[in-house]
Amino acid sequence: MLALRANESGKNEKAARISSRPFVAVGICTFQRTEPLIELLESIGAQTGQIDADVVILIVDNNPTPSVPQDRVRKSTPYNVRIVHEPRTGLVHARNRLFELAEETGADWLIGVDDDATVAKDWLAQWMQGTSKMEAKILLSDIQLMFSDAVSPFIPQRQFAQPAEGKPPRVLATGNYAISREVFARNGGLGLRFHPDFNHIGGEDAEFFLRAKRQHGIVLSGWPNARVYEKQRGHRLTLRYHLNRTLCTQMCGYYIAALHRKDHILKKPRPMAIMLTRRTIRSIGKGLAALTSGALTLPFDRSLGKKTIGIGLEHMTRAYAVVPYLFGKASRRYGVVSSTSTEPPQAG
Repeated sequence: MLALRANESGKNEKAARISSRPFVAVGICTFQRTEPLIELLESIGAQTGQIDADVVILIVDNNPTPSVPQDRVRKSTPYNVRIVHEPRTGLVHARNRLFELAEETGADWLIGVDDDATVAKDWLAQWMQGTSKMEAKILLSDIQLMFSDAVSPFIPQRQFAQPAEGKPPRVLATGNYAISREVFARNGGLGLRFHPDFNHIGGEDAEFFLRAKRQHGIVLSGWPNARVYEKQRGHRLTLRYHLNRTLCTQMCGYYIAALHRKDHILKKPRPMAIMLTRRTIRSIGKGLAALTSGALTLPFDRSLGKKTIGIGLEHMTRAYAVVPYLFGKASRRYGVVSSTSTEPPQAG
């Protein structure tokens, strides 16, 4: 196997490995987030516990022009770092480039984390345990959301469902994952890639994991012990952002369902019309119930009442998502500074 040794130009030379330990690539896709990226790398550099593996950090600078400060990055962590510029913006381009890099380095596992997160001190050690203990080729771990006092009182501040060890995870996201080279490598593996239709609108992670499971029979498993922390900053603390993200997530769910029906990945699926109708009616019912409960609670407990109203607004937003979906609209969420509209996935 091969290890990477960073040279002064920032490129990497391959050197023969004398170690028989697993080779792990920590993958990070970043877009104009220098300070959060440095904070993440510092938390990775402060790891404790037994890390019985050779580690390299792979960073995809997903910006039209290079924006990652290479000197600061390399000083922020003791691990070898490789930085590659991917000028085609969008998470699908960035994540697929990361797969290519992981295969080029010869990594046995790609461990991914978002560029605006920080990791627990035993994060890597826990991932080493998980990848050696679990038989699954895709593992998803815990993401703890951290809210400041500036958060809107109408945001419920709920956490993601924690993945249970060895159980199918309920949240399919790329904020904290481990993927075996048997999944991403084109040479000797399945060579799976993120779907280009979801490049700018999000949902590419859920589509990838569902396709891996439904089409290729890959087992997805939870491993709750490798925890990361994601600070909710700036506009993410606003109700507008929260509801817009809820809308986008629901619409992406519809696009995924339509795409997998078109590609015949789903076995005996319900007709889209029935699925859309049932989900919309259910969301309206839950939304009206929560809004009513919140309004009745407000005089006695304003904090709880506002959070309950926020839950009601979430459900009503999910119900509304059927409208832009049916009219073929999608929100461009990634690869641009401000949000505009773009073409929806061509799901048929």
